[in-house]
Amino acid sequence: MNIDSEEHEDLLEFRKQESSNFLWISKPWAPQVAFDQGSSKPTPNSHKKAVLHCPRIQELLTELSTKQNIPKSQLENQVKKILDEIGYDRKLKLIRWLGLVLTKICLKVLSGIYVNPAKLEQIKSAMGKCPVVFVPSHRSYGDFILMSYLNFTYDIEIPAIAAGMDFYGMWGMGSLLRETGAFFMRRSYNNDSLYWESFREYVSQIVRNGDLPLEFFIEGTRSRSNKSLSPKFGLLNMILKSLFLAQVPDILFVPIGISYDRILEESLFAYELLGVPKPKETTSGLFKSLKLIKEKYGDIYIHLDEPISAKRFFGDKLDRSVHSLGSVHNQEITEDEKKLLPPLADEILHRQQRSIILMTFNLMALVLNDNFAGQRPLLSMAQLCDEVDWIKSILAHLGAPVATKETEKDVTSSFLVHNNLVGLNMKHKVCLISDKVTLDGLNPVKLKGHALSDATMSYSVPFVMLQIYVNPALQYLVDMAVICIILSKEDCLNEDELFEKFHSVRSIFSKEFVTYSEEGTSEFRKALDHALWFDLIRSGHNMDNYQLGENLKFQEFLLNVIKPFSISYSVIFNILQKLPPIIDEKSILQNAQRILEVTINESEAFVHPYCLNLDSLTICLSSFCNLGALKRIRRNDKNMYEINSEKLKESSDVMGAYFPKYSIEENSLEVMPIQNKL
Repeated sequence: MNIDSEEHEDLLEFRKQESSNFLWISKPWAPQVAFDQGSSKPTPNSHKKAVLHCPRIQELLTELSTKQNIPKSQLENQVKKILDEIGYDRKLKLIRWLGLVLTKICLKVLSGIYVNPAKLEQIKSAMGKCPVVFVPSHRSYGDFILMSYLNFTYDIEIPAIAAGMDFYGMWGMGSLLRETGAFFMRRSYNNDSLYWESFREYVSQIVRNGDLPLEFFIEGTRSRSNKSLSPKFGLLNMILKSLFLAQVPDILFVPIGISYDRILEESLFAYELLGVPKPKETTSGLFKSLKLIKEKYGDIYIHLDEPISAKRFFGDKLDRSVHSLGSVHNQEITEDEKKLLPPLADEILHRQQRSIILMTFNLMALVLNDNFAGQRPLLSMAQLCDEVDWIKSILAHLGAPVATKETEKDVTSSFLVHNNLVGLNMKHKVCLISDKVTLDGLNPVKLKGHALSDATMSYSVPFVMLQIYVNPALQYLVDMAVICIILSKEDCLNEDELFEKFHSVRSIFSKEFVTYSEEGTSEFRKALDHALWFDLIRSGHNMDNYQLGENLKFQEFLLNVIKPFSISYSVIFNILQKLPPIIDEKSILQNAQRILEVTINESEAFVHPYCLNLDSLTICLSSFCNLGALKRIRRNDKNMYEINSEKLKESSDVMGAYFPKYSIEENSLEVMPIQNKL
C-alpha cells in the first residue's frame, strides 16, 4: 500500500517555517507523564534511594555481609556505586541545547522526519494510568535520539532509555546520555549477584514508581542486516514482573518502526557483517564521524503502531492470585508466566515489522540486486524506474507500506542520497560504486571469521551495503520464495505435501526471517494465496495439486532474493558434516567464509557476496541448535558446538533437495585444536 501523505507529517517542516528554532526549543514544557504518581513526583535520586532501602536488597546485603564477613555499610557503598553506574539523570537545560543542535543537523542532512501524529495523540491521551513502554526497531544509534526528539516535540516526557555500556566509558558521552534519560546495563553480570539484583530492582522501581515512559530495544542490539532479529526476553521479564505481582494495573507496550532512507552506519555494518570487528566507541571517533553531516540522508519515518495492553494480551492466562501469599519482594515470576513472554515479544516484533516503511531506495536495491544476480545488462535510468514501478505494485498488493509517490523524481532523489553506493557509468547505465579496501594492520586474531583478501573485501562491500537495503522487504517475499524453491524442484505436489516441505524449509530459516510462527499454517496459507494470485504457481482443476505458474519473471526474482541465504546455509550444513563432534564457533565461521570466498572468485555464475555475512552464518548455527543438530556450550570463554550427527542427517533430505549443493573435502577444513582449561 502507498503511504498516505495525510497520515504522516514532517516534523522538520515546522522547524523550517519558524522564525527561530531557539524560541521553539525554549518553549514552556509541561509534558504528559506515562504513569501519574500523584503528588509524590519521583526523581532520579529517589529511585536510587528506594532501590538501596528496599527489603530485597537489604536482605541480600545482610546475607552477603554474613557470608563474606564484610560490613554491611561497605556493601551498601557498593550498591550506591552500582546504582550510580546504572541510573539515569535528567537535565532539561541540556536536553534543550541538544535539541537545538539536533534540529540544526537534521535540517542540514535530512529531507524530512515523518511521524503519524494521530496515533501519537491517541497514545498520549491514554497515558497517565499505567506504565508505558516504547519499543522501537533498532537499526541505528540514531534511534535513541529520534525518540527523545519526537517526545519533546509532542510534549511527552523524555523516556528512560535502556542503553548498553558501549558509550558509558566515552569521555563526555556517557554523562551526556545519562543526563538525557539513559540508564545503563552491562551485557553480562559474571555471577555478580549484587549487580544483578540491583539492576533488576532498579528496573522494577522505575516501572512501578516512575512517571517516565520506558524505552528499550527488544532485539537487544542494532540489526546490522537491517532486518528483524529474534527478540530477547531479559528486560521484558523485568518490566513485566510488576504486572505479574499486581504492583501496576497494566503496562502499555508501543511498537514503533523507524525507517531510514540511508542508515548512518551503513558502511560500518557492511564491514562488520564481513567480519571486521566493530571499532570501540570513543569520543575522538565520535568527532571524526561528524564529517558525515556533510552528506545527505534523505527521509526518516517513525511509525507508531497500535499500543498493546499486556493485561488484555495475556487475558485469562494472567493469574495474579499465585503471588497473593508471602512477601511481594521475595516473589519471582513463575514458569507459567515466563511462557507468556515469547508470544508478547513476537507480537511486538510483528507490529514493528509492519510499521517499517519501504523507501524508494529499498525498491531500487531489490531491482538492482535481481539484475546483478541474473547477470543481465546494466539498467538505464528509464529501465530502473520501470522496474521500480513493477516491484512497487507487487509490494503494495502484499500490504507493504511504500513511501514512493512520483517514481522518476523519487529515484533521482535516491541517487543523490546514495551517491556513495550507486551512480551512472560512462554509458549512463546504473552501477555500484566501489572503493579499494585495504585492511593492513588489522590483527587476524581479532577477526570474527576468515581473513578475506583486500580484493574480496573491495568487491563485496558494495553488494553487502546494497543487500542491507534489500532486507527490509524480505518479510513480504520470503514465504512465496520458499514455495517457488520447492516447486522448482518438484513437478507437482498436493497441498499437504507442499505444506510439509514448506514447513521444513521455513523452519530452517525461522531465525533468519523471524516472521514465522511455530505452526506455520497461517504463513503458508497466505503465501499460497499470494502465489496463486501472481501466477507464481497454478493448481489443478480440483485445487488439489500445485505446480509452477507462468510468471517466470517474478519466480526468478524470488529465487534470486533468497539465494544468498540458501548458499550460506548450505555451506554451513556441509561443513558440519565433516567437522569433529565438538568444534569452536570461530573455526566454523572461518571455514565457511574461506570456502565461500573461493566460490565467489572462481564460479562462472554470479555468487552474491552477501553469502559471506557472519550474521546469516551465525543465525544458521542457531537454527540447527533449535533443530537439535547442534548444542551450544561455553568453554574457555568461547562458543563451542556439539554436533549431533543423527539429528543433522534428519535435515539431509531438505538441505539436499532445496538448497544449493556443495562438495567439501574433509582435509580442506582448518580446525583449531581444542584446549582444556586445567
